Amino acid sequence: NLLSLIDKPSSGIIKFKNININYHNKSKNDEIRGKKIGIIYQDKNLLSDFTAIENVYLARLSVNNKKNKALDDSIKIIKKVGLSHRVNHYPSELSGGEAQRVAISRAIINSPNIILADEPTGSLDHKNSKEIFKILFKLKNKERIIIFATHNRYFAKMADCNIQLIDGKIKKINGKIY
Repeated sequence: NLLSLIDKPSSGIIKFKNININYHNKSKNDEIRGKKIGIIYQDKNLLSDFTAIENVYLARLSVNNKKNKALDDSIKIIKKVGLSHRVNHYPSELSGGEAQRVAISRAIINSPNIILADEPTGSLDHKNSKEIFKILFKLKNKERIIIFATHNRYFAKMADCNIQLIDGKIKKINGKIY
């Protein structure tokens, strides 16, 4: 929640691109979050009254009012996660894994600089988990960081930096030096 600018730190400051975050300017922080931060929640957080395509489409419209482009991009990204046949289904009509793939699509639709993923593949089978991680790792570049929490050691080993948290304390850190 701190990294996504939802919560205010109890001390210190958070900077984004060398600019101090002002927690009194909620609309500016919402704008930064919408354009620059993609969040994949463990519990999906899809809007229940909207279809899969609408959940993704609305995320794009929140930062850009180009409706046709938003719809086209939403269709492409949902196809990429293997759900083109489920675009008009509501979250209650989707399996847990399908809903998670819609949530992932929603998080990456705006090409954010930061992707925060809490157990992004926790409700996916192994095959779909591998496909999602391929998609996420292809998104990694000099302008984008992906921070993910996982209990899956296979995927954890793929990270550039690995931090192990045990009983609320950092126990192990390893990572590549750039």
